[in-house]
Amino acid sequence: MAQSTSTSRFLRLLRRTASTAQKSPPRGVVDENALWISYDRALSDAKAANAAAQRIEATAARQRVAFEASAELARSASARTAELERGIARISAVFDRLSLVALNAGLEGARLGETSGRSLSLVSDEMATLAERGAEVTLESNAGVGEAAREASSLVARFDEARAGASEIGHDAALASSHALESERALMEMADRLRTATGSDRETVQAVAVATEHARQLVIALGALSGKAPRGLVVGALRPVLEPLMRAVLDEADDEVSE
Repeated sequence: MAQSTSTSRFLRLLRRTASTAQKSPPRGVVDENALWISYDRALSDAKAANAAAQRIEATAARQRVAFEASAELARSASARTAELERGIARISAVFDRLSLVALNAGLEGARLGETSGRSLSLVSDEMATLAERGAEVTLESNAGVGEAAREASSLVARFDEARAGASEIGHDAALASSHALESERALMEMADRLRTATGSDRETVQAVAVATEHARQLVIALGALSGKAPRGLVVGALRPVLEPLMRAVLDEADDEVSE
């Protein structure tokens, strides 16, 4: 008898709830759950963006250091090539002087005549030949060193440009990280306002959504059993589950009525 009375009360409560819902539809738990899911997703994306921006900023900082070190090496190489150019210029001056000495020796040998000045003329010719070859070598070396100096200067300029680019990337990454952090704070504020507006929190809404889905699946399963299994068998199997549910719903309904 008590069970029949509870069942009747349970059915009346369901009918009254359905009637109330037709007049003033309650706030959709599914919609609220979707809002919280979107919030969680947005917050996760904002945190991921902040972490990625911080990684980019750190990588850009390391690149700046590497580019600066490489530029310093290129500047050192450029300075050494400048020293080599000065050294080659001095060697070239020595060969020019040697060529002049050879010319003077040749003139002196010609003045002394065929007999006395022949040896001096031979030495003069040899010195002139060596001076000419040495001048050619120094000219070629100077051209190679000059090319190396230009390449070193170009490397310095490129490393400086790359370092400036890394600085810009680091600055943009820091700015992106700041915006991502502001997004996180705005989402936290939105969560507070969402709790105030809906009168619920994320965990509760998610739990209700899960319970609703389970209840929907139960209704679908009962529909599939309709006409296929004896009613007494179904009721007996569901009673251990439905009795606590009925008590919880009826007790809550009694509390609402008493209020």
